[in-house]
Amino acid sequence: MNLKQLRMSKKLTQKQLAERLGVKRTTICMWETGNSSPSLEILKKIAQVLNCSIDELVKEEP
Repeated sequence: MNLKQLRMSKKLTQKQLAERLGVKRTTICMWETGNSSPSLEILKKIAQVLNCSIDELVKEEP
């Protein structure tokens, strides 16, 4: 998932993103490291907050 790159491009900290999504900062960390995955509902919220598509969030890098 490209969450970390997209989050950083918007100049948001993990804490700021967590607050906007209503989750814990540790949850953001787990998503970014691949130890956990957000639900579809949360993916929609992340895409809204980061002003991107769900495809951009989940596309695999070559």
